[in-house]
Amino acid sequence: MRALLLLVAFLISYGSLYPFQFAAHEGSVAELLGLLADLDIPTTRGDIVGNILLFLPYGIVGHLAAQHSPRPAFSGWVIALLGILLAVALQVAQVWLPARVPAIGDAIVNTVGLAIGFAIGALAGKRLLSLGLSADTAMLVPLTLLLLWLAYRWFPLVPTLDLQNVRNAVKPVFLSPQIDPTRIFHTAVAWFAWFVIAGATPLRRWPLWLLGAAALAATALQPFFVGNQLALNNLLGLAVALLALPLARRPHAAALACAGLFLALLLSGIAPYDFVSTPGRFEWLPFNGFLEGNMARNTLNLIEKCYLYGALLFLLQQNGSRPGAAAFTAALWLAVIEFLQLWVPGRTAEITDPLLALCLAFAFARSRSAVPARRGGGSTPRRRIA
Repeated sequence: MRALLLLVAFLISYGSLYPFQFAAHEGSVAELLGLLADLDIPTTRGDIVGNILLFLPYGIVGHLAAQHSPRPAFSGWVIALLGILLAVALQVAQVWLPARVPAIGDAIVNTVGLAIGFAIGALAGKRLLSLGLSADTAMLVPLTLLLLWLAYRWFPLVPTLDLQNVRNAVKPVFLSPQIDPTRIFHTAVAWFAWFVIAGATPLRRWPLWLLGAAALAATALQPFFVGNQLALNNLLGLAVALLALPLARRPHAAALACAGLFLALLLSGIAPYDFVSTPGRFEWLPFNGFLEGNMARNTLNLIEKCYLYGALLFLLQQNGSRPGAAAFTAALWLAVIEFLQLWVPGRTAEITDPLLALCLAFAFARSRSAVPARRGGGSTPRRRIA
């Protein structure tokens, strides 16, 4: 719970300081002194609700962390005080962010959200823990994979209640709808793998309809993140995954998800299937492409790859493969795709993806949770496929 509390604090800081374009300017000291003296509360409904929701998770997780910590240093009062100091510190840091308008009044409203979160944690703490906030280290890998996919869908993880942002997010669905069967299949497989992985966590106690509702809610929340957009392909992919949701609890669900991931990675890797006769250049420097171009787009791609490759590794092992065999199979398959990309225009064939799969396999092994064989949710070991 302490680790989860630190993660929540990090995400709050990330959202408050994004896009991290700090700049020193004349009069910053005067602005800082004026900030500390101005205690006006924001008056717009969007600002009030947004600032409350920002610290609501901190309060909930903070109460749970305090209740399950034997150390006096992590008492509820200490955690609450640290949360208040964090809220004030973030407003102070925004003095050097030209894109932000700092106000201590925002920190005051943040404190209200923190208090509401503590109240929710006190009233529903046991119920929240039963929904999957388990301290079992065997849950680390699958829960991380579930969060990675949500992070990909909500990137850049900066919430907003701006109605114009919501309108811009839904416009592509109605004004410029595009149907790409490869992307639809890719999204459907990713969501189906998400459902199967959830069966290896405490979320397996959820009924299928609730798991599907969680996926719908995650998609519905996308317009409420800065710069995020809905796409018809993604909506259709989710619809296909929901139709296949009953299969996520069948004995061979892990094998089915693995087969889908193998095919989806191949089809997405060689799209648009317009091959040339002369092969391109192979890049042997790892992560060279990630360090060039738009960093936000590169980070988004990295999050998606970590989820997809991690899901493939995890599900291979859930299906009965040994960790070494799963790592070799995933890396070899990605190497084959990179090799084929030598003849696909607009693609950069490189060593990064196979190495990324091996790095993830190593991280799984270090977590000591990459080889669980749990019953239910398609996690019972069956015939080897690697």
